[in-house]
Amino acid sequence: MLVTFKSKAAAEIYMYAEHAKMLLDLIGKPFEPPQAPMGVITVEQLPAALAALRGAAEHATHQGKEALRTYEESERPADPLTMPVSLAQRAYPLMDMLERAEKKGAVVTWGV
Repeated sequence: MLVTFKSKAAAEIYMYAEHAKMLLDLIGKPFEPPQAPMGVITVEQLPAALAALRGAAEHATHQGKEALRTYEESERPADPLTMPVSLAQRAYPLMDMLERAEKKGAVVTWGV
């Protein structure tokens, strides 16, 4: 299932439900109802949501660098096609949308 994030401040973002749920959990938004989740991040909630995603992305980036270093030190070279997508990479489009929405005073909504 695809989840669509929308705001008047940015282009739509399409994301698999499992990834959207992970990001929404990080900012404290429920992913309900399960069959057709939808919700809104209000203008007042944007700064906290953005801070939560940035913090999680920075923490994950630090851990990912350690994992990559360990992988590169092993006998096999890092193959970009086998490297997982990091939380920072996955969260970037939503963080960008939240930043743009905050600047324009627009809400962000999501749904299927």
